[in-house]
Amino acid sequence: MSKRVQDTAPSRSKENKAWLKENITEQKKRHRAIMKEMNEDVAPQRAKWYKQFLKDVSTTGFNFNGDMKQVIAKKDLPEQPKRKEKVVY
Repeated sequence: MSKRVQDTAPSRSKENKAWLKENITEQKKRHRAIMKEMNEDVAPQRAKWYKQFLKDVSTTGFNFNGDMKQVIAKKDLPEQPKRKEKVVY
């Protein structure tokens, strides 16, 4: 089998490797901050949003086609899962 161009990676200079390492570290730091905000700081508010949403679809309904609305009976609504939610992976 012949060697293909995509099988060999180009070499990187020391400056490029340092830049990549620095930026990857910064990105991981930002990602950890976003995960903390979404999974810890916003979690109590999110529970309220879920309750409000379920209340809205069971009382006023939602538009499913233009101006046609559908109300979902409370018995048909799903229960809140017992697991801990994780927004960002």
